[in-house]
Amino acid sequence: MTEGHAHSKVVIALLAISVSINLLVAGMVVGQRLDGSRPLTRIEAARDPNAGRPGPYDLFVKSAPDPVLPFLKEAIASHQDLSQVQLQQLREARREATRQLKALPFDAAATSAAFARVRALFGEIQRGVHETAIGAYARAYGQTPPPSDPQQ
Repeated sequence: MTEGHAHSKVVIALLAISVSINLLVAGMVVGQRLDGSRPLTRIEAARDPNAGRPGPYDLFVKSAPDPVLPFLKEAIASHQDLSQVQLQQLREARREATRQLKALPFDAAATSAAFARVRALFGEIQRGVHETAIGAYARAYGQTPPPSDPQQ
């Protein structure tokens, strides 16, 4: 295999990862917009067995007993502004990763760093969703939410 051929495979793989992340985030944003970004609507849609658009909190909402739902609604609503900021940061990081893929001469280290930033931001968003939902469950059951994961 030639060096150019191996380089092409790496670029194609990175592009596929980028497209996958873009589609995931776009789906989350579109789903949120279609639901009107209102937590109660999102909760009602998640509990509807015929609803087809999954959202980031759906696992928690589908598993929630009715007394937990008001706590989830409040937690999701309070997290909306931060979520929008994080999604904007993720969009910017994806644009930078795309710029790195297109840059000539190609810089594998810079491209890798750009994609590492995308993965880190995606992980932060996911961690935030998990911590927000777990905190809501804890408060619903009269418990203190666990502290944020210090390893992140």
